[in-house]
Amino acid sequence: MRRAPHSLPEAALLLERHGVDRLIALRFARPIDPPRLAERLLRQYPNAIEFAEPDYLLRSQLVPNDPLFSFQWYLRDRNVFPERRADLWAPEAWDITTGSSDVVIAVIDTGIDAAHPDLARKLFVNPGEVPNNGVDDDGNGFVDDVSGWDFVRRDPDPDDENGHGTWMSSLAAAETNNALHIAGVSWGSRILPLKAGDERGNFSTSTIIQAVNYAVAMAARGVRVINMSFGGPGTSVGLERALAAANDARIIAIAAAGNDGQNNDMVPQLPAYLTTRLDNVVAVAATDRFNQLAFFSNYGRLNVDVGAPGVGIIGLTTRNLAAELGRSDGTITGNGTSQAAALVSGIAALISSAYPESAPIQVKIRLLANADRIPELAGKLVSGGRVNAFRALDRDEIAPAPITDLRVLSGVTPPALTWTATGDDGLLGQAAFYDIRYSSSPITASTLRFALRVKDPPRPQPAGTIETWTIPSDIPPRTYYFLIRVFDNAGNMAESNQVEVTLTP
Repeated sequence: MRRAPHSLPEAALLLERHGVDRLIALRFARPIDPPRLAERLLRQYPNAIEFAEPDYLLRSQLVPNDPLFSFQWYLRDRNVFPERRADLWAPEAWDITTGSSDVVIAVIDTGIDAAHPDLARKLFVNPGEVPNNGVDDDGNGFVDDVSGWDFVRRDPDPDDENGHGTWMSSLAAAETNNALHIAGVSWGSRILPLKAGDERGNFSTSTIIQAVNYAVAMAARGVRVINMSFGGPGTSVGLERALAAANDARIIAIAAAGNDGQNNDMVPQLPAYLTTRLDNVVAVAATDRFNQLAFFSNYGRLNVDVGAPGVGIIGLTTRNLAAELGRSDGTITGNGTSQAAALVSGIAALISSAYPESAPIQVKIRLLANADRIPELAGKLVSGGRVNAFRALDRDEIAPAPITDLRVLSGVTPPALTWTATGDDGLLGQAAFYDIRYSSSPITASTLRFALRVKDPPRPQPAGTIETWTIPSDIPPRTYYFLIRVFDNAGNMAESNQVEVTLTP
């Protein structure tokens, strides 16, 4: 039997005997295939390298004790091989953060069953309001608004007469690890129920706008996420302005893409279409357990950002409705982009918890750039993938280098811009997204919001690549200033120089 080393020199000899004192870890500036590279290094240097293997990333996986968690395949599906997982990778994300109580999710829906045992302790409480005294204590125009508001009946009790709002609230942030019912995505986040839908599940744009405005007013109290699990064909200037105010208040808004099986690039879906107009709106499609677009889900290469599980989703509902369905435990199972959006709202709350200084555009980029790319979703969604909560929490503090050589490509018709791609970390790697803006006057920090966004920008190429982009022919002729914002997968951003371009008929 060997004895333990009695000194550092003895320990060093022991490590040398096993060869672990000669280990070297290699880091690469751009993506590689670790197993293939390890095999190639062994072939090329058989006398210098004893062994080569990938530097595997292993983590603990925090699993809650909620009894129905094992049925929540969309949080962690243990019945498939890792490469076929279609879930959110929630336990891996929970090892980083389970959500902060400082982050409030405003759920604009049909209300909430505030007495549900898995939700009762998750409600936001307005610290500026005294309950039931008939006085608007905080002077915000709403009397006794302790935990939300009913914009349908105009009272401080956003009770859920439909069940949908309770369901969405539970998916985003049900009380978790309490040995009761289900697990929510963001354990720590609080819920602000804002009732804008009636007992039939109908929403008017006027009540939605009022609810968004209320959420903006509560930004100082911690509202960072708005969930919008509703929709229909149309557009709305009023709602766009309300959500633009939410963007300025550092609130991200997650919208359901719709359940009509249609292409949203052809028919605008309200409010999801606003993703192309506002930095803080994310449109979510539904995917199934096989990483396929759900048969009912709307899609759109330009107007729907990312997919999330939306088939066979178990959640909480009002106990009255659950009893009618024969579920005495207050649960319900079903499908929809509503459910997919609520899950993404929970992930957005996790991101805001881990990175509280993030602007809405940074949260949005994290959701899109870190999605698991799925071949079946390519060309159907902006990201071409399904959200991954774990990857969305990636820590990366190095921004891309700014583009410094943006210029008009000479002698080309139609006109085009050219530049040298920078990278993900400074001048290394490959950035995640470009945001190309144009305006009739020079673009400044204060006027960026008014600059028009190009709907279909190219994807960044590896650092050092000379890129060329043809200016779309549908931009009206006149003189414009063009600017490119470069984002990495963590939402870090750098801007290009501006270039003046005159478009002629």
